[in-house]
Amino acid sequence: MPNKVFNVVVKELEFVGDILSFGITKKAVISQGSTPDDVTVSIMKKALLNHIVPSLYDFMSKKKAENWKNQTLKKLKKMEAVK
Repeated sequence: MPNKVFNVVVKELEFVGDILSFGITKKAVISQGSTPDDVTVSIMKKALLNHIVPSLYDFMSKKKAENWKNQTLKKLKKMEAVK
């Protein structure tokens, strides 16, 4: 079962569709050597920067993708601070 870190990013990506948001996030996490069940905030940040944001350039302008990235990184940072 995907953990909270994974689900936060999936939820942020829902604008591309439920199945696609899950698939993009899963592929990104796996590319960083983790799984949806075990991904940490640190690994998710790497997945976001190395895989998800570059993929978003196919769906939106670079400016919108950068805004999405910054918004999502803030949410991940808050999760990291709670630990």
